[in-house]
Amino acid sequence: MGWLIKRLCAFLALAGAALAAPASAETLPADCVLSSSNAASLEAARADRSWDCSDDHRIDSAPYIWLKFERSGSDRYRHFAMEARPFGDITIYAIGEDGRVHSDRISSDTVSLSGFNDVVGAIPEGKGATGPVYVRIDGYVNYRDPPHVALLETPGQSVRPVNELIFAALLSGLVFAPCVIGIMLAIGLRQSFVAWYAVMCLGMVVTIGMTSGLIVSWTAMALSTFLAFERIGFTLIVFGSCLFARSFIEREALSPLSRAALLWAGIAIIGVGAFNAFVMPSPALFGATMLVVLASLVGAIIQAVRRNSRWVRYQIVGWSAPMVLAADMAIKGLGQGGFLNSDMSIVYYAMVWEIAIGAIGVTDRVMLLRADRDRARERALEMEGLAERDPLTGLMNRRAIHKHFEELQADGFTACALLDLDHFKSINDQFGHVVGDDVLTAVGRALAPDEDTLAIRMGGEEFMLLLRGPNAHQRAERRRAAISVRIAREVASLDRIVTASQGVVEFDGAAAQASSLEAYYMRADNLLYRAKKEGRNRTVAERVGMHESEIPIAQDAA
Repeated sequence: MGWLIKRLCAFLALAGAALAAPASAETLPADCVLSSSNAASLEAARADRSWDCSDDHRIDSAPYIWLKFERSGSDRYRHFAMEARPFGDITIYAIGEDGRVHSDRISSDTVSLSGFNDVVGAIPEGKGATGPVYVRIDGYVNYRDPPHVALLETPGQSVRPVNELIFAALLSGLVFAPCVIGIMLAIGLRQSFVAWYAVMCLGMVVTIGMTSGLIVSWTAMALSTFLAFERIGFTLIVFGSCLFARSFIEREALSPLSRAALLWAGIAIIGVGAFNAFVMPSPALFGATMLVVLASLVGAIIQAVRRNSRWVRYQIVGWSAPMVLAADMAIKGLGQGGFLNSDMSIVYYAMVWEIAIGAIGVTDRVMLLRADRDRARERALEMEGLAERDPLTGLMNRRAIHKHFEELQADGFTACALLDLDHFKSINDQFGHVVGDDVLTAVGRALAPDEDTLAIRMGGEEFMLLLRGPNAHQRAERRRAAISVRIAREVASLDRIVTASQGVVEFDGAAAQASSLEAYYMRADNLLYRAKKEGRNRTVAERVGMHESEIPIAQDAA
């Protein structure tokens, strides 16, 4: 709990610092930018005529990048900051009133990020060092949008706009919720598309947490570690997108080739992302792989549309903007400059849109799966019910009683009656099986079950009653006696009275729970045999006590 409170306070401190920053300190953006392919000296760079001092100047990928900040004769801005990006070295030059140059160097190997994801270095101080500040960035690697750069009054400021920090902090929590829900649904539903949706969300959580500085505000980390996690976040988003599309779109809407292309594209981006994160940054390799991934996704989407896929519509709506941004990022990685002048706030908006539309699509799919599963369960229960019912009489059959006996026994059904129609074969022989079936149907109605009595057709003309409560043998006898009356009333073509013989056994105490269905059946069957032997049309009953002693209950002819 203490750890959680500490982290919550750190988060609130970040938001508070961001809100307070405009009132307490300002930042000074770069006035001009110069990209160079050679390591020119400061004097040569200052004399270069290629400086871009327009209002929309931007940092592009180049071996050496120069920045110029006019301080207008004030030493108010004492620190240089750049949003965390891959680089080799940063050299900061400050020019004094006497023309002397003071310099300091920042090596990427020594940078540790804390508070914000900014690389911060102090401007070297010297006598009258209030003139322009020049910054040379060596080995800058351009993966995405240009980094924010500025001079700061204090090292505790952020180089990024305050509204972006607040938005990113809120967005990280918003994206984390569907990530957790997706993981829980993946575990509960065991559907792969939900798992890959959760992977996408996880990648977005990592990406937003790293690029916004939220994770760095919780724990300090080396620049190399930060950049590795940042690339891992982007990689997880792309990897999850490939596998999500592969499993979310209907199987029949994608050819085996398209499904294989999505799988291998996902594997490729994982491999290249890991290489970039842990071995060597290579924007060109990452950009080329991203274009392959995008081609696989676009091809799959087009094919799914042509095959009337229902689910691909969500991806078209949700992925259009992110895929355009991904294409721009890939082209920038190839060193072509891209076609969008966007920053991470645009990427954040695209993520929100993708998460929202994806959540709607996943919910729609899950609800449909649930409805299908409910219908399948209902059909299974219906089929199971049919399988456990005798089709002629509608009574439970032998399969049902074997399946549910232990449950019924625990509910107090501890008396068993076994009935058999007397001379039933002669009815079939003389009147035919149609009349015989009418007789069996009438028997089923005569044995109609109630809350304390279950009727089962064991096969042929043999029936079983399971009973609970007092006077079980008397209730069984009344049902046996009702058989003759029911058949006489409902089967008019017969010229005789149809009777039944019955054996009833009641178990008391521990013997009731210790006896199996076979034991119930065998005892009742023995009693039924006695009833047949003693003249038929009668019931023979007994009670089995705790010590298995037999006590005659009745031996009455109807």
